[in-house]
Amino acid sequence: MGVKRLWTTWLLFGGLVAVFAGARIFDGTPALRLTLIVAGAAAVLAAAVVRVVAWRSSDEPAEAVFALSCIGCLAGLAGFLPGTQDGLDWLGVDVGSAQDERRVRRFFLTASSILTACSALPALAAHWAAQKGGAHASHVDALRIRETAANAFSLALAGSALMLLGYVAAERNRTADFSYFKTATPGDATQEIVRNLDGQLQVALFFPPLNPVGEQVRTYVQALGAATGNVAMEEHDRFADPAAAADWNARSDGQVFFRVGDRTELVALSAELDDARGRLRVLDGLVQQALLLLARGRRVAYMTTGHGEMNDPLAQDSLAPRNEPREPWMPRDAPPGPREPPLPVLRRMLELLNYDARDLGAREGLGDAIPDDAALVIVLGPQRPFFDAEADAIRAYLDRGGSLLVGLESGSEFRIDDFRQRLGVEHDPTTVVDDQNHMRETGTPADRRLIVANRFSAHPSVTTASRRGGGGGVLMLGAEALSPAEDVEGLRHSLVVRTMRSSFADRNGDFRFDEGDETRESLAVAVAVEAETSPTTTPGMRALVYGDSEIFADRVLVSLQLNAALVADGIRWLGREEQFAGEVVSEEDVPVLHTRSEDVAWFYAIIFGAPALVLAGGGAALYGRRAKRGKPA
Repeated sequence: MGVKRLWTTWLLFGGLVAVFAGARIFDGTPALRLTLIVAGAAAVLAAAVVRVVAWRSSDEPAEAVFALSCIGCLAGLAGFLPGTQDGLDWLGVDVGSAQDERRVRRFFLTASSILTACSALPALAAHWAAQKGGAHASHVDALRIRETAANAFSLALAGSALMLLGYVAAERNRTADFSYFKTATPGDATQEIVRNLDGQLQVALFFPPLNPVGEQVRTYVQALGAATGNVAMEEHDRFADPAAAADWNARSDGQVFFRVGDRTELVALSAELDDARGRLRVLDGLVQQALLLLARGRRVAYMTTGHGEMNDPLAQDSLAPRNEPREPWMPRDAPPGPREPPLPVLRRMLELLNYDARDLGAREGLGDAIPDDAALVIVLGPQRPFFDAEADAIRAYLDRGGSLLVGLESGSEFRIDDFRQRLGVEHDPTTVVDDQNHMRETGTPADRRLIVANRFSAHPSVTTASRRGGGGGVLMLGAEALSPAEDVEGLRHSLVVRTMRSSFADRNGDFRFDEGDETRESLAVAVAVEAETSPTTTPGMRALVYGDSEIFADRVLVSLQLNAALVADGIRWLGREEQFAGEVVSEEDVPVLHTRSEDVAWFYAIIFGAPALVLAGGGAALYGRRAKRGKPA
C-alpha cells in the first residue's frame, strides 16, 4: 500500500513552530500568544490522531514510525505545560518553595525538550525516506524508513546528551589548566646584574621538603649560578630551621630571599604550584627587579603632563585648580574612587626596571625646574608645544647631565625644534609609509603607515633588537623621519632604528609611492644622542628621540616582545645601565591580537569551515562506499 498522508508531517512541524512562536517570540502579546499556542497544539493533536488511525488501519510497518513520532511530540508539548509558571497555576500544583518550583519547572522543560527533539527528528527523517521511495508506490522499503528514523533518533539523543553535559558543566563549574607551563630561565640582563654586584649574591629558598615550586625555583637559581659563578644558594624549611627563618625574616612558605652584604630583597611566591604558576612564568623579571634594588636604590622617572601626552590624554588648555582632588589625567566629571592611570603596561615596565613613574606638569612645578631626584624625563606624544618656562626647565635639566626620552606624535603641534640646540635632531613631520612591507589591519591603504623597521645599529639602546639579527623587526605606527643636525656641535648621534629600503616619506598623504616626487630609502625613526665629555668631567646628558610614540602604547608592548625589549633597552641606556641590557626571559602567555579583518576571517572559518569539512568528509566516505558497491565482481 505504501505510506500515505505525508502531509501530516508538515502539519506536525507547523504546529510545533506555532507553539514555539507563541511561547517565545510573541510572549509580550497575550492574545496572539494564546492563539498560536492553541492552534499549534491543535495541529499537533490532529496530526497524531490521523497517524494513529492510519497505523491501526494499515498493514504498512513504517506507519508505526510516524504514529509514535507524533505521539511523542504531543507528549512533549504536554510536558511543557508544568514547565511554565502559567501552566503550574492552571494545573493548580503547589510545589512548595521557590527553589523547589524552579527545579520542577527545569525538569519538565528539559525532559519535554528532549522528548520533542527525539520524536520530531525521526518523523522528519522518515518523511524524507518515504518521499525517496515514493509515497504512493506499491511497495515502500519499510526497513529503510525505520533505519533512517533510528539514525535521526540517535542524532537527537546525542544532541540531548551534549545539552545535558553543557548544563552539568555550567552548574558544576570547574577549571583545569592544561596550558603550556615552563618556569622562566635566567636572561642575559639578569646575569649581567649578578656579575656586576658588589659582592656574592646569597639566595635563600624557604619551601617545604619535596615541594614542586621549590624544585622549579632551585633549577632557576642553579642555572643563574652556573652562568655567573657569583651565586650561593641555601634551602630551608622554616619549621625545621627556625634560626634561618629568623635570620632571613621568613614568615611563610614560598619565599625567596636575595642578599648582597647587608641588603636583602624578597620575591614572594607560593608553596602551591597552581597558585605560583603565573609568577613562575615571569620569575626572571621578578628576580631582576629584586636584583636592581640590591644593585642600586629605586629611582624616579617623570612623565610630563599638560600637553595632551599619551599618559595625559585628557589634558585641557586651562589648568585645574591646585586644590581640585583629581589626577591630571582624570576627567573632571570622574566618579570618586581608585582609577588606574594611562599607560599601565609602560608604568609596570618602569617599575620592573626599578623606577617610580610619576607625573610632572605645571602643578608639580614643571615650569620652575625638573626635580633633582629625576633620573629620567619622559615626553610621550605631546599634542601641544611646551610653554617657554617648561622648555627652559627641560633644557636646564639636560645641561646638568639629565636623561630625556621623547616620542613624537604624527600630526601634533609639538616640534622637537624647541630643543634643537640641546639634542641636535632634525624632525621631518611627514609620515613614513611602506606600500610593500607593512602590517594589515583595516584592509585600506592607511595600513601602509604600519611599517616594519628591521635595521638596528650596534648602540646599547637597541641591544636586544640588534642581537636578533634577521629575527624580525619592530612595528612603527605612523612614524616620522629623524636626522642629526649638522650645525650643532658637541653631540654624538646614533641612528639606532631604521626602516626598510622600500619605505618613503609620504609627502602628499595618499599612502602611495609617487615616482619622481618621493624616494624609497631607509629612514631613521629613532636617534640616540649623547653629549661628548672627557674622563674628568661629569657625565653628559643622554637622550633618545623616537619618531613614533605609539610604540609605547599598551597593545604594542603587550603583544610585540621585540618592541617591548626596544623600549626596555632604551630606558636602561638612559639610566646608564646599558651593561644590564638584554631580554627578560618570560614564559607568560601573551594575548594574540588579530586585526578586524582577521577576526572576521576566523569567525566565518569556524562557523562555516568546520561543518563544511565534516560534511565533505562524510560525503566522500558515503560516495566512496557506493562506488565500491557498484563495481562488478
